[in-house]
Amino acid sequence: MTEGFPAVEALPPVLIGASSKAYLGLAESLAWARTVAAGLPGLGGGSGAYLCMPAALLGAVGPGLVDAGMLVGVQDVSAYPPGAHTGETTAELLAELGARLVMIGHPERARDQHESLEDCRGKALAAARNGIVPILIAGEPTRGADPEAVIGPQLDTVLADVPSEFPVVIAYEPSWAIGQPDPAPGDHVAATTTAIRQLLADRGRGSARIVYGGSAVLGTYTAIVAAADAVGDRSGRPDGIFLGRSGLSAQTFLDTVAEVRSIS
Repeated sequence: MTEGFPAVEALPPVLIGASSKAYLGLAESLAWARTVAAGLPGLGGGSGAYLCMPAALLGAVGPGLVDAGMLVGVQDVSAYPPGAHTGETTAELLAELGARLVMIGHPERARDQHESLEDCRGKALAAARNGIVPILIAGEPTRGADPEAVIGPQLDTVLADVPSEFPVVIAYEPSWAIGQPDPAPGDHVAATTTAIRQLLADRGRGSARIVYGGSAVLGTYTAIVAAADAVGDRSGRPDGIFLGRSGLSAQTFLDTVAEVRSIS
């Protein structure tokens, strides 16, 4: 690994995750974790399953999920080191609390906190320097826009300081699909996944994983795989799925783990 960056365990080949956004409180999050931890052994264990939660919940909710074999992550990280940065949650602290993953570049943060790609670049660097895998939320803002033309610069800017051999996750979430009743069509996601794989290969990021989010629900992964297989393009199969609102149901999350594992 490049000097200044710790060696990090390789990511599992298949990832099934959820972000609870800011929906669940402590009691609800603990109940979710208990249900998921109890259900995972019957599905083959927790490997590759993960939850990205608000940082305030990490110390209370994370240990039970880790004991179940899951990865735990958060939804944001400070670009600043420890010091006089009131209100910031540093990557150093998150790593101490057990965070293995962190979401970076979600369109909701660009909308609400006016985060720029340069802001996200600093966060990705801080995370990687502390052994936390960045999950870059990437995608085009409007339906009909060219995904490659948008995602290429996102990769180049946000991951500019993260060594090419450091594991990263690219969560393809076109902004126009986030928060909508339906996810992006399977054929569109499959084609874009193939394009992202090429973008990553061109940049020497062979250890990256690609997941689809953006209003993903139970059955979304199946639809994407079917679309990829219909045109004989296995590279169009994502490496997993990233649930948002639908993942707030612990049972839906478990059902999605079963779905993805049955196909991958």
